[in-house]
Amino acid sequence: GKDRILLKLSFDGKTTTFTYKQLQAFAALRYEVTHPQLQKTFVYEGVALRDLAILMKSAGKNLRIEANNGFVTTILAEDYMNEPIMLAYQANNKPIPVLEKGPLTVVLPSKPERFHSRAYSAAWVWFVERMTPAP
Repeated sequence: GKDRILLKLSFDGKTTTFTYKQLQAFAALRYEVTHPQLQKTFVYEGVALRDLAILMKSAGKNLRIEANNGFVTTILAEDYMNEPIMLAYQANNKPIPVLEKGPLTVVLPSKPERFHSRAYSAAWVWFVERMTPAP
């Protein structure tokens, strides 16, 4: 349901949790982009990584993002501070199914094109569960 905890933000020795409904309460980013792994185009809606970093008092620091399967990646501050990178909770106006990389997936805009290069494939993390400031 929409009250299940989807995301944990850990910072300053504490953890804050968010449900689908709570994530929807943030100002939403919304844009269309082709997901490089799925090779399908969606209109994604989600929370700006910048807003989550501000909440963690970590704006301008790299963010460490952990997925359900243990995968971990780092999103660089210069990228999320300057570009509308989001943690998406919706695709085409619906919650994102696991088969389409949900329920939470990192989405990068079409421009700059480097976001869609092999070097960035690790940034498109799916089934995101936790974010922390990178050590």
